[in-house]
Amino acid sequence: MFGKKAGFDPDFDLKIEESLAKNQYPSEKLDAARAMENPSLCAQMCTPEVWEKYKDVTSSGPAKWTLARAINTGVTYPDSFVGCHAGDMESYDDFADFFHPVIEAYHKGFSMKEGSSLTGTPSERMDSDKINIDLTDSAHDKIASTRIRVARNLSMFPLNPGGTRETREEVADLMAKVYAGIPADSDLAGEFSLHTKMTDEQRQALIDGHFLFRGKDRMQAASGYHEHWPHGRGVYVNNDKTFINWVNEGDHLRIISMEMGGDVKAVFARLSAGTKAIEDGVRAISGVEDVFMMHPKFGAVTCCPSNIGTGMRGSVHIMVPKLIKAIGFDEIDRLCRERNCQARGSTGEHSEVVDRIDVSNWRRIGLPEYELVEDMIKCANFLATEEDKL
Repeated sequence: MFGKKAGFDPDFDLKIEESLAKNQYPSEKLDAARAMENPSLCAQMCTPEVWEKYKDVTSSGPAKWTLARAINTGVTYPDSFVGCHAGDMESYDDFADFFHPVIEAYHKGFSMKEGSSLTGTPSERMDSDKINIDLTDSAHDKIASTRIRVARNLSMFPLNPGGTRETREEVADLMAKVYAGIPADSDLAGEFSLHTKMTDEQRQALIDGHFLFRGKDRMQAASGYHEHWPHGRGVYVNNDKTFINWVNEGDHLRIISMEMGGDVKAVFARLSAGTKAIEDGVRAISGVEDVFMMHPKFGAVTCCPSNIGTGMRGSVHIMVPKLIKAIGFDEIDRLCRERNCQARGSTGEHSEVVDRIDVSNWRRIGLPEYELVEDMIKCANFLATEEDKL
């Protein structure tokens, strides 16, 4: 699957754009990007003035991140939407005149000056009992599957774009111990598989179950996500195949709860229980009290500014074939955006639209996770009602 060197595909290795490698402002490429119909946030915010301010600055965190590394994706691929990544939590504030406007532009309505007004603990904000909106019978019947995930990074390591093979392997080693500590009679119990040690049978089973991430995304590669591939990467799958963790795919952890059908509250409850079990397990093994990387203003820290805050995307695949035929995908997406959600293709982002739409929350920040699940439920109810009119 990965070729002779088990994943070291030269087309997906980290390449630093030529001018950035020389620490020079990539004016030609950014000017061209800004002239596009939908310029990336990287191109919009990395002005010559911002570059001059930060070109010789390194972050105060463990990655010693630079603005040149931060914008490599957006300069290399002008069609990217965000186009920038952090190498450690400190990057977000050390390059404030760049990252803060990016955050505010992506997360409409959020102000870095005002910061988060969230109250309560993360566990309280992920309490399924706080969801006060139910799916209608019509929406429930139309939902083929439900998937909710959060991105989390461990506070004792740099973010992966600023990390090394060693830090990735340390994250994987720590998580292997955490997973081994999950009680065998728990519905979270399962098996952790490292990419470097998978058998052909394990790999094929993960591919067949759509659980395996492959590390072959050009924009992610330009961020540094895929450096040292496949070392330190792994997948945890519980026995029921309803609780999945990706280790070092991009962020340290992608924690995923999923199942067929429309029992959104059950999926969210499992996600909450699983996230807490991981947090408790890491704390017990490492002795670190504040396990997850949290920023005082926006919450959960992630490599890409698009995921910060909650790092959560709750989605359902909802069957609306008549609506797709009547108004088309773009109009459905517009209606979803009006309701703080977004639409994706029948099998995810950039995929073909056939008979169903992937609907997920658009907002990520400034609200508790349970309210973002409510966004998704409201939108699914709306789409089901529109489908029933046709």
